[in-house]
Amino acid sequence: MTWERSDPAPANPLAWSVPFIGLAGVRLRLHFTFLAYALVVLLRGVFGPPGQSAVHGASTVAIAVAALLFLVCVREWVRALVVRAAGGSADEVVLWPLGSIQGIDPAPGFMPALLAALVGSAVSAFLLAANGIAIGLVTGEWLGGALPDPFSAEWLANPHPWWLDTLWLVQWTGVQLALLALLPMLPLDGGRVMEAFILRRRGEFDTPRIAASATLAMAAAAGLAAIVRDLSTLMTVAIACAGYAAFTLWRLRAGDSVAAARPTWMPAPADDAADREAEAARTKAERARQALADEDRAMDQVLEKIAREGADRLSDAERAILARATERRRNGGR
Repeated sequence: MTWERSDPAPANPLAWSVPFIGLAGVRLRLHFTFLAYALVVLLRGVFGPPGQSAVHGASTVAIAVAALLFLVCVREWVRALVVRAAGGSADEVVLWPLGSIQGIDPAPGFMPALLAALVGSAVSAFLLAANGIAIGLVTGEWLGGALPDPFSAEWLANPHPWWLDTLWLVQWTGVQLALLALLPMLPLDGGRVMEAFILRRRGEFDTPRIAASATLAMAAAAGLAAIVRDLSTLMTVAIACAGYAAFTLWRLRAGDSVAAARPTWMPAPADDAADREAEAARTKAERARQALADEDRAMDQVLEKIAREGADRLSDAERAILARATERRRNGGR
């Protein structure tokens, strides 16, 4: 199982990214979806109606985007270090708005895959706890301040120092990121946990196929819920995860097609029933031919002994060989 190794080929849209920063041997890159998301949020927050977006104003929106970038980088950088320490590889990680989309490859097995999937949520929990305690101690507002409503940014309507607004935006963005990452869809953390348990039951070959198919089903359910509840963010995530799963299935099927194709010099595999029956018939005929050849050689030795010593010197086994050969000739050689 893999979290998609880096592949700069144009045919791999998961690798369409730009370099961002390198930390402790881990190179972080920003996927084009991260750049597109940041641009859309900035345009909506600056030029859209005040009620169109939860946050409004150039500086506020810029802080929110910077907070998301900071949180995703910290989450995935720690994840990459943990995966490498556990025997996996993570040299060049591609980031989308909800985590890593390519470049992290845990070591084989259930536990390394589960560990890699849970690291992101653990980092989010630690950051939210530390930042939330700081906000709560300063403001005394534990509900709404330290633990913000992920659907509303009304807390910003009250006057606060700029640094406190920054801490709250980091907390608000972190809560949204942590909750969305728990959805059981690839490439989110929840989808990776699901993938690890599938790996435990079905093995390396079936896991990515089953996980991608389950993601499509989950994305359809999430999209339906988003329509009913008018949740545009959930709809966007569902569409993105469905696209990821569809592309994964396409790559897997393309790989299966290449593996199934064989050069003209390679013998055809005996996979179907007809081929197996023909192979069994050929094996049986070869064994019968070999048995007849052995019997003919034994008969020649018996005839040589008769010519040399006489028929009365034959043993019981040699007489049996002579009788079988005589009977076979009477039956036409069968």
